[in-house]
Amino acid sequence: MVLSTQKLTRDESKLHNQRLALKLIYTQGEISRADIARATGLTRTTVSATAVELMEAGLVEEVGQGPSAGGKPPTLLRVVADSRHTIGIDLSGRTFQGAVFDLVGNIVERASVQPAGSDDPLTMEPVWALVDTLLAATDRTTLGIGVGLPGLIDSRQGVVLQAVNRGWRGLALGELLHQRYGLPVYLANDSQAAALAEFRFAGPDGVRDLAVILVDQGISAGIVLDGRVYQSGNRLGAGEIGHVRVVEGGEPCACGHFGCLETVASLGAIVRRAQTIYGNQPESILHQLVDRADDIDLAIILQAYRTGDRALAELISQVSHYLSLAVANLVSTLNIPLVVLAGSITDLGDALLAPLTAELHQRILPELAARTQLRVSSQGAELVMRGAAALVLAEELGVI
Repeated sequence: MVLSTQKLTRDESKLHNQRLALKLIYTQGEISRADIARATGLTRTTVSATAVELMEAGLVEEVGQGPSAGGKPPTLLRVVADSRHTIGIDLSGRTFQGAVFDLVGNIVERASVQPAGSDDPLTMEPVWALVDTLLAATDRTTLGIGVGLPGLIDSRQGVVLQAVNRGWRGLALGELLHQRYGLPVYLANDSQAAALAEFRFAGPDGVRDLAVILVDQGISAGIVLDGRVYQSGNRLGAGEIGHVRVVEGGEPCACGHFGCLETVASLGAIVRRAQTIYGNQPESILHQLVDRADDIDLAIILQAYRTGDRALAELISQVSHYLSLAVANLVSTLNIPLVVLAGSITDLGDALLAPLTAELHQRILPELAARTQLRVSSQGAELVMRGAAALVLAEELGVI
């Protein structure tokens, strides 16, 4: 029994050293064994042995020599980007989409499926079709499947507790995927996945705290604090700001309440209000662009706004007003220096960002406002699935 315990301890120590070294190699891009030893506190002998193990596993390779400090030039190590793949899928939109990613976030293959066509909200066929397609596109070892989706998620158990806009409640999606594919599966709220992707792949150097406000069919906030995605103590997916009431006596929400943020600032709410403008105001520029209200989408709204439609300018101003409430609360409570807007609504660009920034400066202390950067995500429609894939890297390799 003693020998077994000692062996377990050695294995755990080896795994710890491998993760420590691999994370440093991953974040630095290229680094020498000596620099790894200095940064981690591991002995040079341990680092050399760990490097050999990582190279034998195909995760790391030598890539030439670095600058000399007076002696023999050091040999640099880097991660082999294509040595392993991950699957990241995004179930937050009207279309399910996903991609095969390499270890540094490059897309190897992408696919999408349309979930419409069934009256059963619990049918998994579109999800199976998406994952089947992606797995067939890779010939590398697949580390796991990451899933970003809207709603209240128990990440520890892999259960969708409630996804209002999807009609899912108490769905053990993680276990269903694991049973079908035999791979590790990790679930996160879509905004949490977006925050992880923004932090890892687009965050400015030195920024350890940020928030992503994801505005699409729903609205939620993903928060990174000290380099880690924030989750509430019971890991149930903090950030469901879309179902906070902002309008007393407002419109009914899919969650069963009234006047929620989603009823006035989500993509669906914006389109519905633009359709109302179309129906009530024959002078609206929308009539010059479409023949019927059902043809209105965000692109049409933006085109009419830029042409000078006053009613749509007022609509976008109101959306900015309501979103500023959410952003102001986050910044004031957590002192977050960077807030990123993401999702379909970012197509509005400065039309939304400028008034939102002005509103924010009216709602928080001037000192906080001066230290807060508000910008639009540059990662587009790939943001959530990229973050879902990054979640696999964080759990399986410990590099994020």
